[in-house]
Amino acid sequence: MQKITSYLQTILSWAFVGAALMTLIAPSISRLLISAPVSFGVNCEPAANWSMAALIRSQLIGLILGGLSGVFASIYFRKSKSKSAEPVSN
Repeated sequence: MQKITSYLQTILSWAFVGAALMTLIAPSISRLLISAPVSFGVNCEPAANWSMAALIRSQLIGLILGGLSGVFASIYFRKSKSKSAEPVSN
């Protein structure tokens, strides 16, 4: 069981790293796709840049809040697990 837990932690860690990297790479890729090859009178780049910045900001806030929630949940469950594992003395 310990090996499975170790594998799952490794997989989830690298999935998290991949998601974080895509958060940083996605705006530059979308800017590349959004910018028109020919000027046609309407410039959407500032709006697209703002929306990508807002997306990254919200993802980072979610990342931080999720990480903090995970830390507090692990502390809470470890404490409750250790309390239930104590032997009852007569």
